[in-house]
Amino acid sequence: MAQVFAFAQIPEENNRIKVYESIKEGKSRFGQWEQTKSLHEKWNSKNAFLLRIKKDDWIVHINMPHYGKCVAVQVLGEYVFDEGFECEWGMDFRNAIPVNPETFLEFDRRDPNVLPSVNLAPRSRAQRVLNTDDFFASLENIRNKKFNYIDPADKSIVHLQNKINDLLPQITAYIQDMNKSKEFERFLHRLFEGMPNTLSIKNGFGWKTDHGADLIIEFQNPIIGINIKTTLIVQAKSYVGFHSDKNSIDQIVTGIKEYNGDAGLLITTAKETEELEKYALKKSIEIDRSIDIISGSDVAKFVLRYAPHLLIGN
Repeated sequence: MAQVFAFAQIPEENNRIKVYESIKEGKSRFGQWEQTKSLHEKWNSKNAFLLRIKKDDWIVHINMPHYGKCVAVQVLGEYVFDEGFECEWGMDFRNAIPVNPETFLEFDRRDPNVLPSVNLAPRSRAQRVLNTDDFFASLENIRNKKFNYIDPADKSIVHLQNKINDLLPQITAYIQDMNKSKEFERFLHRLFEGMPNTLSIKNGFGWKTDHGADLIIEFQNPIIGINIKTTLIVQAKSYVGFHSDKNSIDQIVTGIKEYNGDAGLLITTAKETEELEKYALKKSIEIDRSIDIISGSDVAKFVLRYAPHLLIGN
């Protein structure tokens, strides 16, 4: 079974364009800052996944060549180490994976042909896309422009979904208007509290400091009689407009360290900005913990999926 790897956005535009051109010439690249030796010579655990990439796997470069776009390409061979190219800090992007330029496919990250189960928003420099069947189905959809046009048989359903989607920002706005500040935390506490095998802890209410965690969510994942606990640190922000405040990500980092969290989540009723997404990725890499964001219309989707009774009653 072929694997799929998602590489996060390269922050520097000039380096991103160089990698983009390199892919077209037959090599995907991964930077490591002043790297002088191959991974075969000098082990680096965080980049060891590069050695697991094999022929016929796929690599997706996110926000390539610019924000909102993706490039997918099939692997031709295993990891190599070459001269790379000059960066501000010296030679870099010397880690290379041979790829087949004939399979090069560029598309919008939010293309309707991409199934929702395919995660194209990595919160680390690289991560596996686990639902490979849906990924390959998405590639076929993109190639065939399957959902670019509305099938007459699905016309009413598609138009209904579009109208519902148009309502989502207003639903989020109502949630925000009725749940300011700490009330939004309480609202989300009730949502998480209703999930199976989940414990939601309201943190820092009253006189206490929350140490960066508005909510501490503990998911119990029973596997063959063994309970594995995952701790999620949540920051809740009842905002309007666009959310560019990076401090909320810093608070999550503090909470993860204070409460030994496994991951972080920012839930904001405002729309996330590119700068906020980039900062969340940067901090995820620094602390080696995933920090995700649910924002804007996705807040309404999140509530409708997991706690519709909070909006429409029983």
